[in-house]
Amino acid sequence: MSGAILFLNRWPLYEDERRWENRLAAPEIVFRPEADRVTYICDEGGRSGVPADAERVHLVTDFGDLDGVLQLVDAVVRDEGPFDHVIGFSENLLDLAATLRERYGIPGSSPEETSRLRDKTVMKETVSRAGIRVPRWAPCRTEDQVLAAAEEFGYPVIVKPVRGASSQGVRKIASAEELRALCAERSLRDLEIEEFVRGEILHVDGVLDAAGKPLFLCTSRYVSSCLDFELVGEPLGSVFQTESAVRARCEDFAVRCLTALGLRSSAFHLELFDTGEELVFLEVGARVPGADVPYVIHDVHGVNLFRLWVDVLLGRLVDPPAPDPEASGGWLIIPGPKPLPRKVTSATSLVGEVPYLYRELVPRTGEVLVSRPGSYATLQGGRFLFRGGTQEQIEEAVRQVRAQYRLTTEPVP
Repeated sequence: MSGAILFLNRWPLYEDERRWENRLAAPEIVFRPEADRVTYICDEGGRSGVPADAERVHLVTDFGDLDGVLQLVDAVVRDEGPFDHVIGFSENLLDLAATLRERYGIPGSSPEETSRLRDKTVMKETVSRAGIRVPRWAPCRTEDQVLAAAEEFGYPVIVKPVRGASSQGVRKIASAEELRALCAERSLRDLEIEEFVRGEILHVDGVLDAAGKPLFLCTSRYVSSCLDFELVGEPLGSVFQTESAVRARCEDFAVRCLTALGLRSSAFHLELFDTGEELVFLEVGARVPGADVPYVIHDVHGVNLFRLWVDVLLGRLVDPPAPDPEASGGWLIIPGPKPLPRKVTSATSLVGEVPYLYRELVPRTGEVLVSRPGSYATLQGGRFLFRGGTQEQIEEAVRQVRAQYRLTTEPVP
């Protein structure tokens, strides 16, 4: 028996068979009914992601209402007994999971440990103390202090939430005038300012064991960037890197960063800059990567990062996966048109037309595209998965989809 598990879930599962998001994280896949006694805490959106026959399911109105959640969990603990594990896959539930562990004396990442992986100022301070290059940064306090930091770093600068994901709320500021306007329009309390680093952005994804040693690593190079996707509507994707020197350099760097942060028994998604002269730490999340990264990893390498993470958390014996280092794959998301909502009048299907494109999610005629900020794993303007070719062939396939895909829409009355 692995013990009693409290599973926090805000992710839905869709009846629409076209959609694959969250399916690898389904409880039926990551848990073992014969060994795992699972109690579910979910919001209304996450209810469809809980098995229909689950016996211990409790609904919260809003995971952001900490007092309400704690009141509910207190009652659940009184009724069902203590828990041995608290698990939540969403970035937005990591702090809550840590709070619950501390409250009930459950092993696992504590609030202090989680803060190193959630608070971007703490994160960079910790990595920097290990002698690893990070962007110059400062917490935002007053307008004068922020303007002085920008003058020191040089424009443009990046201003972002201290805790956040998916580039939500991130601003690229080009001048002192623009920075003053930002200071006038909102509180600076939860923001940081940092140097704009010029270079390509890569990400390293994987799972660490209880000793902090990697069980699986995969290095990818972004197509565009998360920031350009959010700010200017550039398509976003990435391609697995197969050149051994690139992979070794990035993965060694990533492990150094993760060791400095003390991460153990966790999935991770680490982003870094390659300036051509050096690697620079960008940030890391202590969770499975977002967008379509985990699905292409599963389809190319046969590794379910969610399942591997749970196996590590529950102390199960794990045989490290042995992926093919020569196998590449990739993904691409086309953003929806703005402003939303808009109704689709036509969309180009490209499966069978572009080599190595094996799955797509394109809107159907008549579907209405609506805004869902903070998540890449939604319908979007189009989503495309690639596998089966070399790195260069996958990169060319991504370019072909970008060139050939057409989406037309009209305003919703």
